[in-house]
Amino acid sequence: MAKKKKSSPYLAVALTLCVAAVGLAVAIAVLAISETALPPVEESSSQGVTEESDPSADESIEESVEESIAESSAPSAESSEAEISLPEESTEESVPEPEPGLGGEIPQLGSTREYESYIGLRYSVDLVQFEKYIDPENASEYLLLVSPKAPLGKDYVPDDLIYIEDMRAGRPSYYSYLREYAEKALEAFLDEAAMYGHGDIKVSNGYRSYSVQSTLFNNYLADERARHPDWTEERIYALVATYSNPPGTSEHQSGLCVDMHNQIDTNNTFDGTPAAIWLEENCYRFGFVLRYPPDKQDVTGIKYESWHFRYVGRTAATEMHELGMCLEEYLAYKGLN
Repeated sequence: MAKKKKSSPYLAVALTLCVAAVGLAVAIAVLAISETALPPVEESSSQGVTEESDPSADESIEESVEESIAESSAPSAESSEAEISLPEESTEESVPEPEPGLGGEIPQLGSTREYESYIGLRYSVDLVQFEKYIDPENASEYLLLVSPKAPLGKDYVPDDLIYIEDMRAGRPSYYSYLREYAEKALEAFLDEAAMYGHGDIKVSNGYRSYSVQSTLFNNYLADERARHPDWTEERIYALVATYSNPPGTSEHQSGLCVDMHNQIDTNNTFDGTPAAIWLEENCYRFGFVLRYPPDKQDVTGIKYESWHFRYVGRTAATEMHELGMCLEEYLAYKGLN
C-alpha cells in the first residue's frame, strides 16, 4: 500500500493569503463603485438649507423672475427716447391714413412727422430749416384780418420785411418783400411745388404800402370811369372794390400775402390750371390759404383769385382746410373777431 504524502504547511498559508487578497480587492472595488454612483452633495446656503429644499426660496425666485420680465418689457426713459430718435427711414411705411377732425380743432402735433401722420401725406422737401416758419409758435400774430371792416392805418409797415426769393423777374422792388416767417414758409412751399412739376410759379406781388395801394386803386377807378362814363361814382367804386382793395384794406399791406402764378399776368388764365389746382390743394401744409375762394365772395367781398395766397401758419391753415372756412369765418369760429 502506498504511503500518503503529507501536505506542506507553507502551501496552506499561501492559499489563505491569496483568498484574503482576493476578498480585499473585491471589497475595494465595490466601495469605489458605490462612491461613484452617489450624487454630489450641494453646498448649503447661509441659512443651512439648500434652495432646492426651501419652498420659500422657490417663491422668492419666481417673484424675482416676474419682476425682471416686467422691467424688461416696460419701456424705460432711455428706450423711449431711442425709439423717438430712430432715423426717418425706419418708419417710412408706418404713416396711417388721415383722420381729419372735421368740425373741430386739430390735435396738438409736436413735430412734422406727427403732422404727416395726421394728414396722411409726406413732404418731399427737407423741412429742417423751414419748420419753425411753417408752424410758428406765436401763431395768433399771423391771423391778422385786413378788410374794409378791419383797415390798417396809413403808417402801418411791418418791421420784419425781407426780400422774396421767388420773385418774378422785372417786378418793382416795392412789390418784392414779405414778412420773414411768411417768406420762409413760401420758399418751402414753392420748393415742394417744383418737385411736383410746377417750378415756373413766381411771385408777382408781395408787400404793398398804403401809398402804393392808393395809387393802384385810383388808377382802377380812372379805368372804370373811362369804360362806364354814365355810371355814378358810387357804382364805379363798388365795382373796383370787388377786385382791388381800397387803401388801408388790402392784405398786401400786412406783408402776409402774395400773388403768384405761372402766367404772363394775374388774370383768369391761371384758374383751373394744374399749377393753380396744386397750389390750392397743398397750400395748407405750408401755412397758407387761398384767401379768396370761389364760393366765399359773399363773405370776403372779393371775387375768386386763384393766385392770391395768405400766410396764417400751418395749424390755422389746416383747420380752415378741414372746416372749409375762409379767414373771416375761421376767426368768427375761434372767437377772434
